[in-house]
Amino acid sequence: MSTLILPRPSTQPDLYWGKYVASLFANGEQGGWYDPSDLSTLFQDAAGTIPVTVVGQPVGRILDKSGRGNHATQSTATGRPVLQQDASGRYYLLFDGVDDGLITPSINLTATEKMTVFAGVRKLRDSAVGIFLELSANLNTNAGSFLITIPNGANTKFAAALSNGDSKTYNSADYTDSAAPLTTVNTVLFDKALTSAEVTAIRKNGADQSLTRAPNGDTTGNFGNYPLFIGRRSGTQFPFNGRLYGLIVRGAQTDDLHLTNVERYLANKSGVLL
Repeated sequence: MSTLILPRPSTQPDLYWGKYVASLFANGEQGGWYDPSDLSTLFQDAAGTIPVTVVGQPVGRILDKSGRGNHATQSTATGRPVLQQDASGRYYLLFDGVDDGLITPSINLTATEKMTVFAGVRKLRDSAVGIFLELSANLNTNAGSFLITIPNGANTKFAAALSNGDSKTYNSADYTDSAAPLTTVNTVLFDKALTSAEVTAIRKNGADQSLTRAPNGDTTGNFGNYPLFIGRRSGTQFPFNGRLYGLIVRGAQTDDLHLTNVERYLANKSGVLL
């Protein structure tokens, strides 16, 4: 993996940046990379037999570009997000905040205690909690899981990340300018070996945010072997209302240089200026 800080993606071919992001998984790291701007990875049905060709079509399957085969699907037709484009022509998946969501197969993350999640999103409401991403059907009952909420509660304006080992640890980042609608590149770093808190950083648009931390009750154990639920808890609760421009889940620690590069990549996909 290159350690250079790369130019903004707008000055480089998308293929070049795609190879760079793929290199995050070059050493066998588990996880997934989901890119709505790559229509070759989108299908209207969960089986992957009907390609998505234009905006306005539902997405029942999005292929994982990490090389790990952790494709995300939705078998229920009414629960599929829809491919759309914003005013600048950027592609995204629209989650309706009612019943939309995607699910991967179980991803075996038991070999790692570290995790990095990158997401380019636009939230469209603050009136109800939205579980944007969760490893396992319910963090509260599954050790070795995590979740990211956008927002974290009804009529609140902050994102939060939680991790569950032997006991749940909670971190949140309160954005002073976070009222919906808001487009951000969000990065969350987890390290279950630390004694202070398993959520070690939440970054918004390339900047570390002040965290509200709860004591960490456990210092042992890796992540688990669970599906990723994108857009809703267990496919049934707390639906996210907003746009997904890109998502990368990497079962490893990511250094500052690579954080900067990937955040620039997703900023270009999302229309955020870093």
